[in-house]
Formats: sequence, structure tokens, C-alpha cells
Amino acid sequence: MKRPTMLVKALLEQASLDLDLSVERDVATLQRRCEHEGLSFLTITLPLLSDALERGLEAGTFSCPGQFARQRSLPRFMGGFFKRVFNKDGKLLDNPCAEAICWIRQVARFFKKLKTLCSKSRMRDAAQHFVDVEGELRRMTSQIERKDLLLDKISGIIWAQVFPELDVLDLVCHHGPGVTADRYLSNERNRIRKWNHRSELTYPSDLHCFPNYGVAAEVSGTWDRSEANDGIEYLDLKEELPVRVVFVPKTATAPRVIAIEPSHVQFMQQSVKDFVYKVVEGHSLTRNSIRFSDQRPNQRLAYRSSIDKRLATLDLKDASDRVHLHLVQRIFKTSGLLPFLEDARSLHATLPDGRNIVLNKYASMGSALCFPVEAMVFYTLIQTAMHQLDGRRPSSRSIRDYSQKIDIYGDDIIIPVEYTDVVVNYLESYALKVNVNKSFRHSNFRESCGADFYNGVAVNPVYARKELHDDSRHWGAEEIMAWNATADLFYIRGKWHVCQVIRSLLSRVVKSSIPRSTTVGSGLVHFSFIYTTNLRWNRDLCGWKQKRLHFDPITKKDTIDGDEIACLNKWGQHVHARARSSGTSGSNTVGLRLGHEHFLERARGGSTTEDESSRFISRSGAVLDSRSGSGAGHQNGVIDSPVSDCGVRSLQDLSDFYGTEIPPVQSVACNCESAGTDVVGSSDPTRTGKELSADYCLTEEPVSDPLYHLSGDISGLDFLASTKRGAFKSKRRWVSLAS
Repeated sequence: MKRPTMLVKALLEQASLDLDLSVERDVATLQRRCEHEGLSFLTITLPLLSDALERGLEAGTFSCPGQFARQRSLPRFMGGFFKRVFNKDGKLLDNPCAEAICWIRQVARFFKKLKTLCSKSRMRDAAQHFVDVEGELRRMTSQIERKDLLLDKISGIIWAQVFPELDVLDLVCHHGPGVTADRYLSNERNRIRKWNHRSELTYPSDLHCFPNYGVAAEVSGTWDRSEANDGIEYLDLKEELPVRVVFVPKTATAPRVIAIEPSHVQFMQQSVKDFVYKVVEGHSLTRNSIRFSDQRPNQRLAYRSSIDKRLATLDLKDASDRVHLHLVQRIFKTSGLLPFLEDARSLHATLPDGRNIVLNKYASMGSALCFPVEAMVFYTLIQTAMHQLDGRRPSSRSIRDYSQKIDIYGDDIIIPVEYTDVVVNYLESYALKVNVNKSFRHSNFRESCGADFYNGVAVNPVYARKELHDDSRHWGAEEIMAWNATADLFYIRGKWHVCQVIRSLLSRVVKSSIPRSTTVGSGLVHFSFIYTTNLRWNRDLCGWKQKRLHFDPITKKDTIDGDEIACLNKWGQHVHARARSSGTSGSNTVGLRLGHEHFLERARGGSTTEDESSRFISRSGAVLDSRSGSGAGHQNGVIDSPVSDCGVRSLQDLSDFYGTEIPPVQSVACNCESAGTDVVGSSDPTRTGKELSADYCLTEEPVSDPLYHLSGDISGLDFLASTKRGAFKSKRRWVSLAS
């Protein structure tokens, strides 16, 4: 407890310099209570002061927590700070000091979100709370299914237009970065071993689980449970795997409850998540309100509303665990999205104590669909509440008008103050709960998406994430990197004293001086606005270099070498991820479906036949045969018709997708006029082949070498090992600072 106490003492000393306050008594109280109560004083008791401060700002009257001695209505600990915000009777001053508010929150909340596991009793309480929420949802099923014509009408207008119809080719299944319930390693997941039978219609296994249809036909036709390495085991309802409920650190008061999905279910969920993100953020009915990738609009609104108080910030309690399955089915019943949402969710969960319960919620935190689904559900309910209050008839125009007043990022909701009461009541009528202690509308305090403001002044604190061990031998790479980042945050905010205390501590831990640099980059380095230290001249690059301590992740054995299907699946996901990050991948991209005989023969070093080389790849990813014209693509939201014998396709989008130039292909005249077939590669689906030039018609193989697209894309892929979480090895390396 010496080092945590030392850091909080440094915070108080920095605050005394900034506010010109005496903190000797506060430091004495801090040391006494830390000595008797231990770390719990910093992680559980002290944050109560910040919670009471926020409630006092909202209500206009401060109520001192019982864990602190007080002088009249204000606590004795940090009493000088509170006197700049409230008077002695606890009434809010006419002009509170925002800087004092910032320092109270910083000292009180610094260790609140320390990533340490709670006590066993608190984890048992969290597990029981998870079960209790399920029971509450089950009891409220009839309330959720009540007659509500306005909700049904608005849901139909919004989601029937946003998701009119989905095609299986709209979705690209891929794995996420997290762990899975079946405990497969990262590389190991690329061989799909299990698949839910009920998901086969919306997520065809032959499309998503294999590199192409040829491999799917070859493998799935000879499935035997004794040959689990060669095919997929299709699970009936009673055989489906449950989610695994675990606890991860959140605060010392209560852990965060996560439901880890099975790998094949998460595989499906990622595809729907990507599609929903793209469509919702681009559609006119939702793009002004729902965001998944950018928190800055909500943060800017929190800043402005802390000044003018026109907008209220709402925070929902247990938001992900309280979205009822029947509510999701009711809201999306007129859209083409609902079957995909239903088939990509798990039906039951296994608790840490071994109990298995059926889930009444749509999905718990840990599902890739939890975040987007809850945001869309909240948006629909808020739209309904606003229409109800104003008595306005729902239409596409009215929904667009109200969308300008709503901003949602997950469970962070911002709405006009005048709608707050009706929105809160309507949300709670559908089994949701608004956290009144974290929702603000009356005061000048606002918080949303990690940005906290009081009257236009940022008052959000810096949080300590890793435990501060007194013994330096217990420090690992994660602790060193986390505390270095914390020191840099204090440095950027101008808290020089606190920053220097942490940096001096880090130098003692690593047993060497850590260089400073105006360019952070890789390696362990202290950020500086002014200068860079420990420089040497690099003759080869004609620039400066700096020696830094690097912490490289340790890998563990996770080989799929020799498993052709798993290797091809991983490579295909890698190419799709690169295309998606570069902005060239659309929602209708299904990835690369190479002719399996050609690809596998080349991978083995063999040769291919003329029949095999006649296959080529469409933009949608389906493998087309230029002789038979079999296969179908998907472009601009329109299902492509079967390709005629001429094998018509445009390669411009294909070239953009791969991020490389496709070799020129000889064009020949087309006989589409006689066939009367629509040209599916055209941007205008109404144009026929006779209206297009011969440049659009290809009868030769576009890419002579199917492995051509591997060049440049295979880098960064490791088929032999995967990263071991939380394990690092340190090494000092020279870093070039040459521009």
C-alpha cells in the first residue's frame, strides 16, 4: 500500500499547487485510512465522494456519504475543495469552481477502475444478479408483448426501409479477437468444426466454412462423426453449445459479467455486425442518430449541453442484459434482418457455478451483436416516446426530424431535456432501467462516452488500470506499459508533479533511465513536448536513432500447418480485413472463393488441368465457371442473374478490392445480344448486353495464376503460432527517428 498511497498523496500535492490550497490534513487522513483499511479505501470508499459530488451537482444539494467525517454538510476530507463548490450547508454555489470539481473527481476516482478481480462474495452476488435479471425479464414478457400500435408502426417504417432484405452474400463471416466458449486457440478456430442446424438457412455452411463450394461438396458429402477433422458437426437445438459466463475486472465494487460465445456463433455474429454498422451509419433514417465507430459527436454534444443545458445525457443500467428477446423480435419483425439476428444468438448460458439457464435476453455483453442491437432498440423506443409526447403521426419524414434530436452510442444516449421524463418512463416500461445516478439534465454537468464536462470545462479524471505493486519483482510488461501511458496522460494535462513521481517509479522498476522523445512510436519512452534524449546518429539513414526497451508479445504453439481448409480460411479473412480497413470492401463482398482444385493443387506444388484453369472469381466472391456460366454474384444490393456463356464481368472493382492492379485481359466480342441476358457487371441493371461495348465481355481467364493475389497479402500471417495473452519478453532495440 506504500506506492498507491504515495501516488494519491502526489495528486493532493499537485492539486494544492493548482488551487492554492493546504492539503496537510488531507494527506494525514489519507495515510491513516489507507493503513487501516488497505486498498479498499482507494478503490471502494473514496469513489463514493465522487458519486456524491455528481448527485449534489445535479440536485443542487450535497449529501455527505456516511463513510466520511463531516463538518456540517461537507466532508472533512478534501473539505477545502468542496467549499469551492458548495457552501457549508451543502447548497451549490452560484459559480462553482470547475477546477475543484475536476480535482475531487481525480483524487476520488483514480483507483476506482483498477483491473483486479473482486472478492468471491461480490462475484457470487454478480452471478446471482445475472440470474435475477433473467427472472425479471421472464416475468415482464407479457408487458413487453402488450398492444402498442405506435411502436409497431414506427418499427415497421424504420427497419423495413433500413433492412428491406438481406442476402446470404451480403455477409462475410470472420472471427473476432477475443476468446471463445469452446476455448479454441486463434488459429485453431479457422477450421469450423461445429455449426448450428437452425442457422443453415441464413448462414449456409458451404458458403462460410470452406474456401469454396468444391471443398464444401467434397467434405460435407462424406460427413462422419468419427472423422471430425474432415467435416462439420451440425448441432440440433438440444446439442447447441451454451455461452460461458465469466467475470472480468470492472471496479472493486462489482465485476463485469461477460458471456463468451462459442467460436462458430461468434463467427456468424461478426458478419452481421459489420453489415449493420455499414448500413445503419449510412441510411438517412438512422445515420444522424446511431453511431458505432465514432464517439466524438456524443462528446461534443456533452460539452455544448454542459453550457446551455439543452440536452440530457442518459445512462442505462445493465443495458445489454435487459434487452428482451421478444422486444427485438417485435421491433425487427418487418425487416429482413430478424432471421439473421435470431439464428446468430445463443439460447442458453452456463454460470461459473455450473448452473445452466435459458436466456430471455437477446444477448449478453460478449456477443458481437449486443452493441448494435441494443443501440437500434433504444433508438426505436426513443422515437416512439417522442412521437407519443408530441402526438405526431409517424412517417419517414417525422422519423428523420426526430433523428436530428437523438444521439446514441451503445447505451450512451443524448436527447433534448424536454423529452427526458417521457423517454425514461417509456424505456422502463420495456424492462430497461435508467441509471439515475449517471444521468444528468438539470445541472451543468454532463458525461457521455468517457467525456465529462462541467460548464464547458473538462473534468474527466485519469484512471489507474494496473495494480501498483510495492515489490518491483511483481511488475510485468503490462504494468510498466500501462503506468507509462498514465504518466504521459498526466504530462499532457500539465500535471507535472504527478507525472514525475510515476516516471521516477518506473525508472526504479526497469532499473535504467527511460529516454524522452517528442515522437513516441514503438518501445518504452516518455513523451515530451520539448526535447528528445539519448540520441545517436544513424549513418545509413542519415538521421537520429534512440535505444528503447521493447516488450514483444510471446507466441504459443497453435499450428494449422498442413490443414489446407484452415489455412485458406485464415488467408481469406486476412484479405477481407485488409480490404475492409482500406475502405474498398463493400457490404456485398463475400471474400475470395478460389477454384478449390486449382488452388489446392498449386499449394501442393502440383499442376492444374485446362478445365480447372477455366474458373475465375466474381466480385461477390462466388466461383464462376466460364464454360458453364454457373454461379451468381451480388452488386449494389441487387441479386445478379445467372451469367451467360460469355462469362460477363467487370474487373475494376475486383482490382480495387485486392488493392493491386489486375493484369490486362484480352477483350473479345460478345454475343449477349442474341442471348438477351442482362449484364450483371453493369452499374445500371436495366442495360442489356447489346448496349455495352465488347470491353465488358471476357471469355478468357482474368488471372492466369490463381496464386497471383497471394503476393503481398500473405505477410503478417502466422499459421504456426498465435499470440499468448498478457505474455511479453523485453528487448532493447534501436529505433530510427529519421523522417
